[in-house]
Amino acid sequence: MDDKKDFFDYDTYIKGEPEKDRKNKKNKPAKNSQKPPKLVPSDNIEKMKRKQQDKESIDNIKKMFGEALDESHEELAEFADEQAVPDMPEANPEGVRRKLYFVFGIVISILAIIGLISVISYTVDRIREFADNTQQKTEFARFVYPIVICDPAPFDQTVKLRSDTMLTAAIWDIILYEDKSKYESDFDMIIVPELDVEQHVTKLFGAGIGVEHQSILGADVQFYYDESIKSYRIPSNPKYFTYSPYIENISRVGERYTLTVGYVSPTPAWLTLTSDDEPEPDKYVEYVVSKRGDEMTLVAIQESDLKVESDHGI
Repeated sequence: MDDKKDFFDYDTYIKGEPEKDRKNKKNKPAKNSQKPPKLVPSDNIEKMKRKQQDKESIDNIKKMFGEALDESHEELAEFADEQAVPDMPEANPEGVRRKLYFVFGIVISILAIIGLISVISYTVDRIREFADNTQQKTEFARFVYPIVICDPAPFDQTVKLRSDTMLTAAIWDIILYEDKSKYESDFDMIIVPELDVEQHVTKLFGAGIGVEHQSILGADVQFYYDESIKSYRIPSNPKYFTYSPYIENISRVGERYTLTVGYVSPTPAWLTLTSDDEPEPDKYVEYVVSKRGDEMTLVAIQESDLKVESDHGI
Protein backbone atom coordinates (compact mmCIF):
# COMPACT_ATOMS: atom_id res chain seq x y z
CA MET A 1 0.00 0.00 0.00
CA ASP A 2 1.24 3.50 -0.85
CA ASP A 3 1.57 5.72 2.25
CA LYS A 4 1.40 8.93 0.22
CA LYS A 5 -2.06 8.06 -0.95
CA ASP A 6 -3.27 7.67 2.65
CA PHE A 7 -2.06 11.21 3.79
CA PHE A 8 -4.86 13.77 4.05
CA ASP A 9 -4.09 17.12 2.50
CA TYR A 10 -5.90 19.60 4.77
CA ASP A 11 -5.14 22.77 2.82
CA THR A 12 -6.33 21.21 -0.43
CA TYR A 13 -9.41 19.95 1.26
CA ILE A 14 -10.29 23.29 2.92
CA LYS A 15 -9.35 25.67 0.17
CA GLY A 16 -10.40 23.37 -2.57
CA GLU A 17 -8.59 22.65 -5.76
CA PRO A 18 -9.29 24.63 -8.91
CA GLU A 19 -12.14 23.35 -10.87
CA LYS A 20 -9.89 22.72 -13.89
CA ASP A 21 -7.58 20.51 -11.89
CA ARG A 22 -10.49 18.57 -10.50
CA LYS A 23 -11.81 17.90 -13.98
CA ASN A 24 -8.42 16.78 -15.24
CA LYS A 25 -8.19 14.41 -12.35
CA LYS A 26 -11.56 12.96 -13.20
CA ASN A 27 -10.58 12.39 -16.83
CA LYS A 28 -7.18 10.89 -15.97
CA PRO A 29 -7.24 7.29 -15.23
CA ALA A 30 -5.89 6.36 -11.83
CA LYS A 31 -2.56 4.71 -11.86
CA ASN A 32 -3.46 2.54 -8.96
CA SER A 33 -7.11 2.37 -8.58
CA GLN A 34 -7.86 2.47 -4.91
CA LYS A 35 -10.73 3.46 -2.70
CA PRO A 36 -11.17 7.25 -2.23
CA PRO A 37 -9.94 8.72 1.12
CA LYS A 38 -12.38 8.91 3.92
CA LEU A 39 -13.72 12.35 4.94
CA VAL A 40 -12.65 13.83 8.32
CA PRO A 41 -15.51 14.57 10.71
CA SER A 42 -16.46 18.21 11.31
CA ASP A 43 -15.49 18.05 15.03
CA ASN A 44 -11.94 17.16 14.12
CA ILE A 45 -11.89 20.04 11.67
CA GLU A 46 -12.83 22.52 14.39
CA LYS A 47 -10.13 21.14 16.69
CA MET A 48 -7.58 21.48 13.97
CA LYS A 49 -8.63 25.10 13.34
CA ARG A 50 -8.19 25.97 17.02
CA LYS A 51 -4.82 24.26 17.07
CA GLN A 52 -3.73 26.31 14.08
CA GLN A 53 -4.91 29.53 15.76
CA ASP A 54 -3.07 28.69 18.99
CA LYS A 55 0.08 28.08 17.03
CA GLU A 56 -0.23 31.46 15.32
CA SER A 57 -0.77 33.18 18.71
CA ILE A 58 2.34 31.51 20.16
CA ASP A 59 4.35 32.59 17.13
CA ASN A 60 3.18 36.21 17.56
CA ILE A 61 4.19 36.22 21.26
CA LYS A 62 7.62 34.82 20.39
CA LYS A 63 8.03 37.54 17.78
CA MET A 64 7.16 40.29 20.31
CA PHE A 65 9.68 38.97 22.85
CA GLY A 66 12.30 38.71 20.16
CA GLU A 67 11.81 42.33 19.12
CA ALA A 68 11.99 43.49 22.76
CA LEU A 69 15.21 41.57 23.42
CA ASP A 70 16.77 42.81 20.18
CA GLU A 71 16.84 46.46 21.40
CA SER A 72 20.32 47.93 21.17
CA HIS A 73 22.53 48.65 24.13
CA GLU A 74 22.60 52.32 23.13
CA GLU A 75 18.84 52.65 23.61
CA LEU A 76 19.08 51.01 27.04
CA ALA A 77 21.89 53.39 28.01
CA GLU A 78 19.84 56.40 26.90
CA PHE A 79 16.90 55.14 29.01
CA ALA A 80 19.18 54.74 32.02
CA ASP A 81 20.51 58.29 31.58
CA GLU A 82 16.99 59.65 31.53
CA GLN A 83 16.30 57.93 34.89
CA ALA A 84 19.37 59.42 36.59
CA VAL A 85 19.62 58.97 40.36
CA PRO A 86 19.48 62.32 42.24
CA ASP A 87 22.73 63.47 43.81
CA MET A 88 23.19 62.79 47.54
CA PRO A 89 23.37 65.98 49.62
CA GLU A 90 26.83 66.87 50.70
CA ALA A 91 27.63 66.79 54.42
CA ASN A 92 27.39 70.18 56.18
CA PRO A 93 29.67 70.17 59.26
CA GLU A 94 28.64 73.70 60.21
CA GLY A 95 24.94 72.78 60.24
CA VAL A 96 25.60 69.67 62.36
CA ARG A 97 27.61 71.75 64.82
CA ARG A 98 24.80 74.28 65.15
CA LYS A 99 22.29 71.52 65.85
CA LEU A 100 24.54 70.11 68.56
CA TYR A 101 24.90 73.55 70.14
CA PHE A 102 21.12 73.96 70.05
CA VAL A 103 20.51 70.60 71.76
CA PHE A 104 23.21 71.35 74.33
CA GLY A 105 21.61 74.73 75.06
CA ILE A 106 18.22 73.10 75.60
CA VAL A 107 19.72 70.57 78.04
CA ILE A 108 21.49 73.32 80.00
CA SER A 109 18.27 75.36 80.15
CA ILE A 110 16.30 72.38 81.46
CA LEU A 111 18.92 71.71 84.15
CA ALA A 112 18.92 75.37 85.13
CA ILE A 113 15.13 75.35 85.48
CA ILE A 114 15.26 72.18 87.60
CA GLY A 115 17.92 73.74 89.82
CA LEU A 116 15.89 76.93 90.21
CA ILE A 117 12.80 74.94 91.18
CA SER A 118 14.82 72.97 93.74
CA VAL A 119 16.23 76.14 95.27
CA ILE A 120 12.79 77.75 95.46
CA SER A 121 11.30 74.61 97.01
CA TYR A 122 14.09 74.40 99.59
CA THR A 123 13.72 78.08 100.44
CA VAL A 124 9.95 77.80 100.81
CA ASP A 125 10.36 74.75 103.08
CA ARG A 126 12.88 76.55 105.26
CA ILE A 127 10.65 79.62 105.49
CA ARG A 128 7.64 77.47 106.34
CA GLU A 129 9.64 75.58 108.94
CA PHE A 130 10.90 78.82 110.43
CA ALA A 131 7.36 80.26 110.47
CA ASP A 132 5.97 77.11 112.08
CA ASN A 133 8.76 77.11 114.68
CA THR A 134 8.20 80.78 115.39
CA GLN A 135 4.49 80.22 115.89
CA GLN A 136 5.17 77.27 118.18
CA LYS A 137 7.62 79.32 120.24
CA THR A 138 5.01 82.05 120.61
CA GLU A 139 2.38 79.55 121.81
CA PHE A 140 4.74 78.09 124.42
CA ALA A 141 5.86 81.57 125.52
CA ARG A 142 2.25 82.56 126.14
CA PHE A 143 1.69 79.41 128.18
CA VAL A 144 4.73 79.69 130.46
CA TYR A 145 4.55 83.48 130.85
CA PRO A 146 2.41 83.50 134.06
CA ILE A 147 4.80 80.91 135.60
CA VAL A 148 7.94 82.77 134.55
CA ILE A 149 6.63 85.87 136.36
CA CYS A 150 6.56 83.84 139.59
CA ASP A 151 10.10 82.52 138.98
CA PRO A 152 9.54 79.23 140.84
CA ALA A 153 12.39 77.00 141.99
CA PRO A 154 13.11 73.87 139.92
CA PHE A 155 10.91 70.84 140.65
CA ASP A 156 10.34 67.41 139.11
CA GLN A 157 6.70 66.94 140.17
CA THR A 158 3.92 69.54 140.27
CA VAL A 159 2.53 68.10 143.48
CA LYS A 160 5.67 69.36 145.19
CA LEU A 161 4.89 72.96 144.26
CA ARG A 162 3.81 75.30 147.01
CA SER A 163 0.22 76.55 146.98
CA ASP A 164 1.26 80.21 146.93
CA THR A 165 3.37 79.60 143.77
CA MET A 166 0.49 77.89 141.93
CA LEU A 167 -2.05 80.51 143.10
CA THR A 168 0.21 83.36 141.98
CA ALA A 169 0.73 81.81 138.52
CA ALA A 170 -3.03 81.15 138.16
CA ILE A 171 -3.92 84.75 139.09
CA TRP A 172 -1.34 86.11 136.60
CA ASP A 173 -2.86 83.87 133.94
CA ILE A 174 -6.24 85.51 134.65
CA ILE A 175 -4.72 89.00 134.48
CA LEU A 176 -2.94 88.31 131.18
CA TYR A 177 -5.53 86.35 129.19
CA GLU A 178 -8.94 86.37 130.85
CA ASP A 179 -11.77 88.74 129.99
CA LYS A 180 -11.71 90.87 133.12
CA SER A 181 -14.86 92.78 132.20
CA LYS A 182 -16.99 89.86 133.40
CA TYR A 183 -15.78 90.33 136.99
CA GLU A 184 -17.15 92.75 139.53
CA SER A 185 -14.85 95.73 140.02
CA ASP A 186 -14.02 97.70 143.14
CA PHE A 187 -12.08 100.84 142.21
CA ASP A 188 -8.89 99.54 140.51
CA MET A 189 -9.44 96.02 141.79
CA ILE A 190 -11.49 93.15 140.37
CA ILE A 191 -13.11 90.43 142.44
CA VAL A 192 -12.32 86.95 141.12
CA PRO A 193 -14.03 83.89 142.65
CA GLU A 194 -11.69 81.23 144.04
CA LEU A 195 -13.33 78.69 141.71
CA ASP A 196 -11.98 80.58 138.68
CA VAL A 197 -8.53 80.65 140.26
CA GLU A 198 -8.67 76.87 140.80
CA GLN A 199 -9.64 76.38 137.13
CA HIS A 200 -6.51 78.27 136.04
CA VAL A 201 -4.40 76.22 138.45
CA THR A 202 -5.69 73.09 136.68
CA LYS A 203 -5.03 74.71 133.29
CA LEU A 204 -1.36 75.35 134.11
CA PHE A 205 -0.40 72.43 136.35
CA GLY A 206 -2.90 69.68 135.58
CA ALA A 207 -5.91 68.16 137.30
CA GLY A 208 -6.03 66.70 140.80
CA ILE A 209 -3.88 69.34 142.45
CA GLY A 210 -5.24 70.83 145.67
CA VAL A 211 -4.37 74.34 146.80
CA GLU A 212 -4.76 76.20 150.06
CA HIS A 213 -6.34 79.58 149.34
CA GLN A 214 -4.49 82.49 150.91
CA SER A 215 -3.46 86.07 150.28
CA ILE A 216 -0.32 86.63 148.23
CA LEU A 217 1.55 89.62 149.60
CA GLY A 218 4.55 90.48 147.48
CA ALA A 219 6.82 93.50 147.63
CA ASP A 220 5.40 95.07 144.49
CA VAL A 221 2.01 93.45 143.98
CA GLN A 222 -0.57 91.92 146.36
CA PHE A 223 -3.47 89.56 145.82
CA TYR A 224 -5.91 89.62 148.73
CA TYR A 225 -8.04 86.63 149.54
CA ASP A 226 -11.46 87.40 151.09
CA GLU A 227 -12.64 84.24 152.78
CA SER A 228 -16.09 85.71 153.50
CA ILE A 229 -16.91 85.85 149.78
CA LYS A 230 -14.39 83.16 148.77
CA SER A 231 -12.86 85.47 146.19
CA TYR A 232 -9.63 87.30 145.44
CA ARG A 233 -9.20 91.01 145.08
CA ILE A 234 -6.54 91.58 142.45
CA PRO A 235 -5.38 94.65 140.53
CA SER A 236 -7.12 94.94 137.18
CA ASN A 237 -4.03 96.31 135.44
CA PRO A 238 -0.81 95.80 137.42
CA LYS A 239 2.27 97.69 136.25
CA TYR A 240 4.90 95.42 137.71
CA PHE A 241 6.45 92.47 135.87
CA THR A 242 9.44 90.47 137.06
CA TYR A 243 10.45 88.38 134.05
CA SER A 244 9.06 87.69 130.58
CA PRO A 245 9.92 84.51 128.63
CA TYR A 246 12.00 84.09 125.50
CA ILE A 247 11.96 80.56 124.00
CA GLU A 248 15.49 79.79 122.89
CA ASN A 249 15.03 76.17 121.83
CA ILE A 250 12.38 73.42 121.65
CA SER A 251 12.98 69.66 121.69
CA ARG A 252 10.31 66.98 121.66
CA VAL A 253 9.92 63.39 122.80
CA GLY A 254 6.39 62.14 122.15
CA GLU A 255 3.96 64.49 123.85
CA ARG A 256 6.65 66.06 126.03
CA TYR A 257 8.39 69.24 124.97
CA THR A 258 11.50 70.55 126.63
CA LEU A 259 11.74 74.32 126.33
CA THR A 260 14.89 76.32 126.90
CA VAL A 261 13.35 79.46 128.36
CA GLY A 262 15.30 82.67 128.70
CA TYR A 263 14.25 84.99 131.54
CA VAL A 264 14.21 88.57 130.26
CA SER A 265 13.97 91.33 132.87
CA PRO A 266 12.12 93.64 133.14
CA THR A 267 10.57 93.67 129.65
CA PRO A 268 6.83 93.97 129.05
CA ALA A 269 5.32 90.92 127.39
CA TRP A 270 4.35 92.69 124.20
CA LEU A 271 8.00 93.65 123.61
CA THR A 272 9.29 90.10 124.12
CA LEU A 273 6.62 88.39 122.03
CA THR A 274 6.39 90.88 119.15
CA SER A 275 9.87 92.35 118.75
CA ASP A 276 12.07 91.11 115.90
CA ASP A 277 15.24 91.64 117.95
CA GLU A 278 16.46 88.77 120.10
CA PRO A 279 16.46 89.77 123.77
CA GLU A 280 19.32 89.15 126.16
CA PRO A 281 18.07 86.89 128.97
CA ASP A 282 19.35 87.13 132.53
CA LYS A 283 19.26 83.34 132.87
CA TYR A 284 17.97 80.14 131.21
CA VAL A 285 15.65 77.52 132.65
CA GLU A 286 14.37 74.23 131.21
CA TYR A 287 10.57 73.83 131.20
CA VAL A 288 9.07 70.39 130.53
CA VAL A 289 5.58 70.77 129.09
CA SER A 290 3.05 68.10 128.08
CA LYS A 291 1.02 69.04 125.00
CA ARG A 292 -2.05 67.16 123.80
CA GLY A 293 -3.76 68.97 120.95
CA ASP A 294 -4.16 72.56 122.11
CA GLU A 295 -3.96 71.73 125.83
CA MET A 296 -0.68 72.21 127.68
CA THR A 297 0.32 71.45 131.27
CA LEU A 298 3.57 72.07 133.08
CA VAL A 299 5.35 68.86 134.14
CA ALA A 300 8.65 70.01 135.60
CA ILE A 301 11.17 72.83 135.80
CA GLN A 302 14.90 72.07 135.58
CA GLU A 303 18.15 73.96 135.57
CA SER A 304 19.49 74.61 132.07
CA ASP A 305 22.95 73.75 130.74
CA LEU A 306 22.79 76.91 128.67
CA LYS A 307 24.48 79.69 130.56
CA VAL A 308 24.50 83.43 130.04
CA GLU A 309 27.81 84.82 128.84
CA SER A 310 29.89 86.52 131.50
CA ASP A 311 30.13 89.78 129.56
CA HIS A 312 26.32 90.06 129.35
CA GLY A 313 25.18 93.61 130.00
CA ILE A 314 28.58 95.22 129.42
